[in-house]
Amino acid sequence: MSDFWDREVVQRQHCEWMALAPVRQHMNELIGGAAEPRWPIDWLESWLRGRTFARALSIGCGTGALERDLVARGLCERVDAFDASIASLAIAKQAATSDRIRYFAADFNRCALPRDKYDAVFFHQSAHHVRRLEWLFNQIVGALKPGGIVYLDEYVGPSRFDWNAERIAPQQAFYRALPRELRTADALALPIQQDDPTEAIRSSSIEPALRIGFDIAARRPYGGTLLSIVLPQMKSTPDALPWCIACERALLAAGVPSFYAVIVARPKRLRLAASMRYALARLRMRLNAEWRRFRARS
Repeated sequence: MSDFWDREVVQRQHCEWMALAPVRQHMNELIGGAAEPRWPIDWLESWLRGRTFARALSIGCGTGALERDLVARGLCERVDAFDASIASLAIAKQAATSDRIRYFAADFNRCALPRDKYDAVFFHQSAHHVRRLEWLFNQIVGALKPGGIVYLDEYVGPSRFDWNAERIAPQQAFYRALPRELRTADALALPIQQDDPTEAIRSSSIEPALRIGFDIAARRPYGGTLLSIVLPQMKSTPDALPWCIACERALLAAGVPSFYAVIVARPKRLRLAASMRYALARLRMRLNAEWRRFRARS
């Protein structure tokens, strides 16, 4: 994973569909409401109602934009942040304008967090790269001080192994209906990023795993169900964007789940019980994996 992101940070190869202004407006309206569209951190700041954090942890910090924003807003007094990409961390350290941010390298799937150290833990599009979700969330349960929160701005849609022709059928039908001059191919390819094996490794398990040890305090889904799949495989056509956005809104109104969401959660009241539930979940996963291997050998 670190090799992929070291390359991406030097020369990005993948479509930044979220960066398109009409798409951002659409997402912000879903987060804050049409009358008061909100950027995710703006929404969080409003939801917190003046609460700030003495010390926070950012997991999967990339080049550091989130941490700089948290400190600049006064939401966090100090932020520790880690990532697996050394190239990203070098940029983050150089761009940091405050000594209140500390960056270091660590592996999502093996990190050991200190107990009772943080008032908040932040994920920004990083949890869907984590394979050992139960391990990491259990670490966070122990690392949070009483009253602490975890914040995720995250892709929670289908995992890379979930995609097939049936699952992509709604997006495929939309894509095939587009004029040929707008499409880069005759049909949509399955949205599986082959050059990053951690992309969406267990994204559909993020919320179920989180709920083992946390109670959801707030959740704001913001789409991506159509746009994140179709826009990377369309030619740059600003005139078609409003129609694409309207079609995604129609899908969401019909009950199709959002692939992206902002989530705030708090550890369950009994942390020891939460840790035991995570341990049992990991044990079940190991037993299931052993059973599958046994059946394959048989």
